[in-house]
Amino acid sequence: MNITIFAISKEKVNFFIRVANGFDKKNKITFITTRYSSYKLLKQSNFNVYILQDLIEKNNDIEQYEYLFSDAVKMDVVIDILTQDDAKKQFDYIVNGFDSYFSSNQVDKFILWNGSMMQGFIASHIADLYNVNKLYFEVGNFPNKLFIDNEGVNAKSSLMHKDLSICDNFDKNKLDLFLVEHKKVKEDMHIVPQAKKKAPNYDIVVDMLYNIFSKYPITEYKNIFYKLKDKYSKKIDIIYDKNIDINNINYIFLPLQVSTDSQIIRNSETNLINAIKYAISEAKKNNLALIIKPHPSENNEEINNLIYSEKKKFSNLFLVNVNTYQLIKYSQKVITINSTVGIESLMYYKHTEILGNAFYKKYCTPNICDKIDHHIIDRFLFNYLFNVLEDGCFFDNSSTININHS
Repeated sequence: MNITIFAISKEKVNFFIRVANGFDKKNKITFITTRYSSYKLLKQSNFNVYILQDLIEKNNDIEQYEYLFSDAVKMDVVIDILTQDDAKKQFDYIVNGFDSYFSSNQVDKFILWNGSMMQGFIASHIADLYNVNKLYFEVGNFPNKLFIDNEGVNAKSSLMHKDLSICDNFDKNKLDLFLVEHKKVKEDMHIVPQAKKKAPNYDIVVDMLYNIFSKYPITEYKNIFYKLKDKYSKKIDIIYDKNIDINNINYIFLPLQVSTDSQIIRNSETNLINAIKYAISEAKKNNLALIIKPHPSENNEEINNLIYSEKKKFSNLFLVNVNTYQLIKYSQKVITINSTVGIESLMYYKHTEILGNAFYKKYCTPNICDKIDHHIIDRFLFNYLFNVLEDGCFFDNSSTININHS
């Protein structure tokens, strides 16, 4: 089988090298990347690899792909890492390179990371036009788990049209044992970790220099200065409410995703501003307090300014930095756009309202007056945890990844 893997960053390259090493040796593995630093790493690891810039053909007619443009660049333009003009130029290069590759090579399977950003989005759609089977990868919602799917990740995955409450191998004892152990570990953490601080990345300069001398420069950012500014910009200082006893408050919990989350931009008509306003109205309507936990990576001052403004008008609105699992545990209801916290809320059989699109939305009970069906939730959780997610750690570079997908 001819397998092509698309990986951009070194982090993803190292992960997909482990995936490639898990395949049968009879398969032919080819990598495509757009970063010279990743290209060098793959060459040093003795893989067949192309850098996409070298695949671009001057006279390749790509007009047929224009219909993809607005959706393809949506993430990159909305979060302002590319201007509209830059996005169009990058779009043309990327379309050209992948069309040239798929038209000239027999590809039986195309593997990529989630497909939310422009490069992956374009690659996956061109693969479709050439009738190539795909596998999307994403970090699983739980430790040492991976999500792998033929159609996409999250709300774009095959889970959107499957009923995970039907489970032939359901084992209540196995599920309960997992939930007890998992929740105990998470509840005992002071702050659930969001991201590890990364060491300085000098590959940025290497990749920039390559693009300066490339006839067809492909980059994910406006320029190197934007990337460095983004990397070292100061985070917003948040004024949290102190000494809030969540055991003695009846409240709705609203955990905030970062406003540039691809799940919000690609899979939701609701943004954070509207979610906050809606959660406040729900709290008032049900005579409950509202506890908001900001995302630690949020840099949008408009979000915090809105919360501070609403706090002046609603005395039962609290801003906290408390353990997420504890906040779920003692809440009357959880509202989220479409984050993993929605699944975690189901682990506590909480009323859960999803404002965006999510594959688990149909298993939630949003109305606080309605009875929650534990039977449905149990089977969904078991199916997802033990039949859907696959074993594998994204961050452990020492182990090979063996996948079960055909």
